[in-house]
Amino acid sequence: MIPVDMSEHRPDESEATPAQAVAAAERSLHRGEPLLAYNAAQSGLERWPGHVRLRQLQALALARSGDGERANRLLGALAGEGHADAETLGMLARTHKDLALAARDGARRAAHLQAGFGLYARAFESACREGSDADAWYAGINAAAMAALKGDLEAARRLAGEVRGICLREARGEDETSRYWREATLGEASLILGDGDAAAAHYARASVLAGGRAGDRGSTRRQAMLLAAHLPGASAAVAEVLRVAPVLVFTGNMIDQPGRAAARFPAAIEPAVREAVRQRVEGIRPAAAYGSAACGADLLCLEAVRELGGETHVVLPFPPAEFRRASVDFATGDWGERFERALAEADSVTVASDHRASGSAATFEYANLILTGMGRLRAGVLDAELRALAVWDPEVAGAAGGAASLVSLWERRGIAIEHVRLRARQGAGEAVAAPAEPACAEAAAHPAARHEMRAMLFADAVGYSQLSEDQVPRYIAGFLGAVAELSRRTAHPLEHVETSGDGLYMVFGGVADAGHFALELNALANGFDRAAHGLPPNFNLRIALHCGPVHCGRDPITGRPLYTGPHTSRTARIEPITPPGQVYASSAFAAVAAASGADGLAMGYVGRIPLAKGYGTLGLYHVRPAD
Repeated sequence: MIPVDMSEHRPDESEATPAQAVAAAERSLHRGEPLLAYNAAQSGLERWPGHVRLRQLQALALARSGDGERANRLLGALAGEGHADAETLGMLARTHKDLALAARDGARRAAHLQAGFGLYARAFESACREGSDADAWYAGINAAAMAALKGDLEAARRLAGEVRGICLREARGEDETSRYWREATLGEASLILGDGDAAAAHYARASVLAGGRAGDRGSTRRQAMLLAAHLPGASAAVAEVLRVAPVLVFTGNMIDQPGRAAARFPAAIEPAVREAVRQRVEGIRPAAAYGSAACGADLLCLEAVRELGGETHVVLPFPPAEFRRASVDFATGDWGERFERALAEADSVTVASDHRASGSAATFEYANLILTGMGRLRAGVLDAELRALAVWDPEVAGAAGGAASLVSLWERRGIAIEHVRLRARQGAGEAVAAPAEPACAEAAAHPAARHEMRAMLFADAVGYSQLSEDQVPRYIAGFLGAVAELSRRTAHPLEHVETSGDGLYMVFGGVADAGHFALELNALANGFDRAAHGLPPNFNLRIALHCGPVHCGRDPITGRPLYTGPHTSRTARIEPITPPGQVYASSAFAAVAAASGADGLAMGYVGRIPLAKGYGTLGLYHVRPAD
């Protein structure tokens, strides 16, 4: 376990005043790092209790990290104290809207819709009195939408008409983003008013103004489709003008290595393959593409997407320098320079593992799962279609973890695949199947240490260090006893478990079992009767999830099963920065879950968070039960 708890943010000299603490929290929110924003706000509140803006930012950070219930409580307390400003009311209404959409119970949904509607309506009236048109658009159209969602069409149309009138007033000095939201608001107002043609026209203009901001367009499209489903006679077709271009995942064969027994991708056919790839990519015109960067098919796909203006996201199985040596530099020509250019131009470069494991197919399979999952997650955020492109010769065998295994994964997941077949461009006779590349000597020399994919859970008992000598036996018998009972009755079995004082380390065969058990464990901890077992009221768990290739064997000292490696350490580094009472997972876990079809898990991104002891940053997701 890492002893440093990064949720206990300490102010430095740059946060010596409330204004500086507010600025630190706002900077983190602007960067998309709500956990850091929460830490900064919490640290400031320890020094300046009751500071309204810090309380607002603390609640907003919670809402953006997926903890809508706590955000709602904090903002409700502020409003109850008489802080009825537009900022507080708008934030509070937003949490009611989020909770309503997530609610499974009809009465709970209705209560949140009514509460959110009332708050948005108050904010709208306040903005109108103060002559703040931008605030009035936002509050008014949200009030209208909430009215439509709760079935009050008369109020929805009255508000939408007022909002449309405000939006049609002449505005000077607006930037492109402001014009986008004006047109999107007019589209939503027209949709609520039943004017489908006007809605489509406004949405079309908004789509042009959005340019490359696919996220804005996707958010507007989802809202339009949500409203269309609740408005009589409305057609979801108006949302088609906001449709986001597909997200692409790609794979393919490398340029043939010297001495390859059977031709698969000889260098001589590169020009023909490059043109075929460009035609396929031009037909798809993806908003974003995810894949690796080996010489041959991968780099051709990256270059084609970049040439056509799409985002490129590179996923490498291990660090770039070693990947280049293994998968690029053997090919003659300018492939090395093209590799470096592709990485420099990429919108992101993800390194799946910090080190290469010699002879391990699991390292490549892991990267394939991550790139597929990243594509699926991005498509979900953008409300876009996920497409796949394979540039390969399916008749020639390849190594495990290569293009064939990835195409098989896509077929199982029902992803639409387009193919550029290399055989058709060789102009040669039938090729002889080459054997898969053999595992290297290092792997064969250590059969007791298999390198395989596993999912891992680390949990830490918050408050354990403050337990008295008399409380420790109660913790063991009461809480650990309850965890043992959960482990026996769960439908998501553990492959391995270790305990160490306040810590739990568990290993699972797959991400679905790990994720569901983590939620069961979290529910157990949150609902545990602390008083009945003599434990302090703040006792709880922090739970972290990660997955990756680990070395599976037997401990020579204890004789017990052993699961270890860099990915085990990565899991342990997440746990100290997880808020008590919640489950957080690495972005790799979220991606593999998305690629594997792990149903029943809802994951909300919370940003890139620095890890302890200078171990860099890691993208984290808040894990909750799916509706």
